[in-house]
Amino acid sequence: MHQIGAHTLPLKGRWVRFMIDLQIAELADKLERLEISPVELVENCISKINRLNPKLNAFVTTAADSARRSAKIAEDEIRTGKYRGPLHGIPVGIKDIVDTANIETTYGSAIFRNHIPAEDATIVSRLKDAGAIIIGKTNTHEFAFGITTNNVHYGPTRNPWDPDRIPGGSSGGSAAAVAASLCSAAIGTDTGGSIRIPSAFCGVVGLKPTYGRISTTGVFPLATGLDHVGTIATSVMDNAIMLQTLAGYDASDSRSLMMPVPNFSQEIERPIDGITIATCPNLIPNVMDGQVLSAYKMAIQKVETLGANILERNLDSAEFIQAASTKLLIAEAAAQHAELLSKYPEKYDVKLVERFKLGQKVTTPEYIQALRQSEVIRRSIEILFDNAEILLTPSVQILPPKIGEDTVTIDSEQLDMNSCCVRFSRLANIAGIPALALPYGYSTEGLPLSIQLMAPKLHEAKLLRIAYAIEQATPELRDRKPPLVT
Repeated sequence: MHQIGAHTLPLKGRWVRFMIDLQIAELADKLERLEISPVELVENCISKINRLNPKLNAFVTTAADSARRSAKIAEDEIRTGKYRGPLHGIPVGIKDIVDTANIETTYGSAIFRNHIPAEDATIVSRLKDAGAIIIGKTNTHEFAFGITTNNVHYGPTRNPWDPDRIPGGSSGGSAAAVAASLCSAAIGTDTGGSIRIPSAFCGVVGLKPTYGRISTTGVFPLATGLDHVGTIATSVMDNAIMLQTLAGYDASDSRSLMMPVPNFSQEIERPIDGITIATCPNLIPNVMDGQVLSAYKMAIQKVETLGANILERNLDSAEFIQAASTKLLIAEAAAQHAELLSKYPEKYDVKLVERFKLGQKVTTPEYIQALRQSEVIRRSIEILFDNAEILLTPSVQILPPKIGEDTVTIDSEQLDMNSCCVRFSRLANIAGIPALALPYGYSTEGLPLSIQLMAPKLHEAKLLRIAYAIEQATPELRDRKPPLVT
């Protein structure tokens, strides 16, 4: 890791806890009123990164000097009445598969060590235009192809709630950084759950929007038919603020949606009484961690007390989800990496090479069958949403595993760890619908629990409103900080 300079400035005592205690919306108000400055905020982040990152490895590259310069510019702009909006002066982490001009971007790979892009990704440009400050690059699984963030080239990221456990992946560095208050929010990517899995394991809010809602230009692709860019923050409102800046058409991205961007927070505080929330029993496996399942059942009861109607209905295409998404993902990833892999086979993690070889074995008939199954999945979820506004599931099947574990044991049954992590997340990728992971309490071991909400395409505003209502009604389920932070 590129260490932040040792000349960190001391903060005024009353501001030291801001990054721990305040969310973006609260920080924005104080920044606009000049009650705190972007410089103080950035120095606070730098101090925390210096203290905690050696234990967590959430950041692989830091941008202290440029962040300080940007903070000074932001402070001058705000003082002279040129306030740009709620992200002005806010420190943000960027997943290390997203291009950042003049900041090393490795894509989690040894091949691109010391690679410095000439241009920013579209999303980074939009953040900068909004006045956000890029604080550094967060660790990721190699080429974002994995769910642990156990990176063989740059080291594993550790979960702030228990450093012996994974943070999830592949946006594990982003989720760990936000959970540990090293930045106010972070960018993640999600091909099969890579925003929501680490958000669930790290106790933060992760949003994967509709496919094409956020540009992927300047983001290293994994499987273009499933790739999404999204956000990770400590609250639903903060994700709404981030999405407002990032969403919108990008002519340089062929998958970008040419659709108007609504005001995602305009009606976020509206009550949810009368809405219908679906649950699908056939999405829930026979074996689940008992505490994860209990949190899910409690969430169902809670939304009913908030006035929502519960619709219990099986998803007709549930049997196709895992097989179809796996075939599409590994086949597309193998095709994406064919040229690089032929040139630099020795620079890839051997486990990743094995997955590419599996992708190379997917036949044309198998790939076409997976495409046909994905069409059935998309149609069945559309039919479900004809009768319900939201689909509620757990976020993951298990508690965060220990680093290095490939299997987990529940009720004496040994399960594949990877399958348990992606059990509930892949549906939203294959259907291209927005999905959000929301913290929902703690296990007896003090680990985060989480639920997932999914909505029809382009209905992020509704998704955020319902998640916000649940969040506001259950503050006791998000009232702790990771032990490393306190």
